[in-house]
Amino acid sequence: MGGFSLDSVGAVVGSGRAVISADDSTVVAAVQDTLRDGRSATFYLTPEQAAAVKSWYWTPKRVAERGLEPVSNEELQRIGTELRVEDMGHSYSNRVVCECGAVYGAFEFVQQGIAEHGKDQVDAVFDLEGVYVLRVNPVNSAVCPACTRRILVGHEYDMTNRYGCCRSEPPV
Repeated sequence: MGGFSLDSVGAVVGSGRAVISADDSTVVAAVQDTLRDGRSATFYLTPEQAAAVKSWYWTPKRVAERGLEPVSNEELQRIGTELRVEDMGHSYSNRVVCECGAVYGAFEFVQQGIAEHGKDQVDAVFDLEGVYVLRVNPVNSAVCPACTRRILVGHEYDMTNRYGCCRSEPPV
């Protein structure tokens, strides 16, 4: 089990969280059930489990409905230059518009993550090897950097095959 420590499991469980170990189909079914039931959870998936979930979830119809598109090279460069978050290639995001007219996309998402959790935490997620962090029905909202209002339309993303989000229904 190369590098696996039960101390890590004990620390997670001790903090009131659960650790689940199961075969791929069981883990994918748990993600699907969470989505279907509208519950919120964060899953730490293998690349294979993430690929199975994403191929089931990101159908061409859903991609179009949610407006998911590749993050432009210009936006990736801006994330690297202004926010100092490197290697964001192969990222996807939708772009949602605030009531004030400002647009919230990948740059604003990473910027909000740094503001709420700190740069070290954001870097730690992107530094994970062999782990895909999937947030299902996240409870926090996008916050407009221009006017600080919560944006009620859901922001969805898949960042560098390391960090992603999916929602049961598009928020209204």
